[in-house]
Amino acid sequence: MISLKARLTTFLSLALVVLLGLQYLLVSAAIRGTAEDYMASRLEHDAETLLGELTWTDGEPGLPAGSPDAIYQRPFSGHYFTVRTPERELRSRSLWDTTLPVQAVPPGEVRREHLQGPAGQPLLLYAAGFRKAGRPVTLAVAEDLSSLNADLRAFQWRYGLVSLGVAGALLALQWLLVALGVRPLDRLRRQIVALEGGKRQSLDQRVPAEVRPLVGEINRLVGVLGQRQERSRKALGNLAHALKTPLTRLGQLGDDPRVRSDRELRDRLLEPTRVIEGLIERELKRARLAGGSPGQRFDADRELPRLLRALEGIHAERGIAIEADVPPGKTFHGDREDLLELFGNLLDNACKWAEGRVRLRVEEGPGLRFVVEDDGPGIPEAERPRLTERGARLDESASGHGLGLAIASDIVAAYGGELAFDRSGDLGGLAVRVTLPPTPRE
Repeated sequence: MISLKARLTTFLSLALVVLLGLQYLLVSAAIRGTAEDYMASRLEHDAETLLGELTWTDGEPGLPAGSPDAIYQRPFSGHYFTVRTPERELRSRSLWDTTLPVQAVPPGEVRREHLQGPAGQPLLLYAAGFRKAGRPVTLAVAEDLSSLNADLRAFQWRYGLVSLGVAGALLALQWLLVALGVRPLDRLRRQIVALEGGKRQSLDQRVPAEVRPLVGEINRLVGVLGQRQERSRKALGNLAHALKTPLTRLGQLGDDPRVRSDRELRDRLLEPTRVIEGLIERELKRARLAGGSPGQRFDADRELPRLLRALEGIHAERGIAIEADVPPGKTFHGDREDLLELFGNLLDNACKWAEGRVRLRVEEGPGLRFVVEDDGPGIPEAERPRLTERGARLDESASGHGLGLAIASDIVAAYGGELAFDRSGDLGGLAVRVTLPPTPRE
């Protein structure tokens, strides 16, 4: 989806272009209208002068020589007039052998129109009807618009260039204002990233009023999720504590001489107890999973060396050597306890079955991808799907409840990742590949 900043910039830019375009058209029309009004006022003045000089001699209308101005005497000068009376029509010498297509105008009426004159000149015509000496008279005065049109075109070009410059400046100013306007959202985004990375516990409430309700809801949601997770952990812890004593007593019954003498009865008693203890252990560890909750970051380069040293110490009697390849500075947005549990279970399982070598390889790139390999006997392909089953133990002689890989599978699932099993090409034993996808902020 297009960003809010881009959307605002696009819409405001379109509005600005439309408004400047309309302004350009309106200003051009206003300038033309003002210029033509001024020209029409001069034509009206000339018409009134002609009316004042119009006389009748022996019933024939006439005008004094050179009236009203010398410019009307020069052929095709761009200034023309026509005087229409019932007796005859008087025309300016500038018309030469052409006429102005003017209809008679009733006395008291005025017309203004555009028409084509001699030599194709665009003319503005002012025509008015009068009554003089008891006779109706139509006076039409016209002026060439060519010079005005040329001046208006020059003005439009200059005004257009200025408008483009103003538009560019306004667009730049608009972009700056939009950037300043959405800066609080950028700051909020950085705070969310910090919240996800564990550098903040809540979002700052000092935000614009429009997004303050959203920030409040996010803070409330983070708090509710944290409280709900804590209540779940406490409830499961209390349940485990309440079951611990009865299970311990059931386990002690296995040492009773009457039970110990009956091996079948002893196995039937202790096996469900062992399964229940394993299930409680697994569910407690699942309850501790933070999964996608915000506020945590796992530093593989710092945490894994200590874990590897601890595992080598645990399996020191068997001489297990753990090789590790961890990229410097490798981090992942996830809960530290979750990921230590994941690495610990997989590496401990590999150490239990290895002959002498275990290898951990963490890959570069987004998210978290790593492979744990050992040089043990491996697992037949047909048996691999059972590895993550609850309490599955392919070899009953091995210690533990068979929950390590199942818990690892739960952790991977909590982060939306994948857990795959294969045979190690180099070491020959089991190879476990884990892929955790990157978070949206990685």
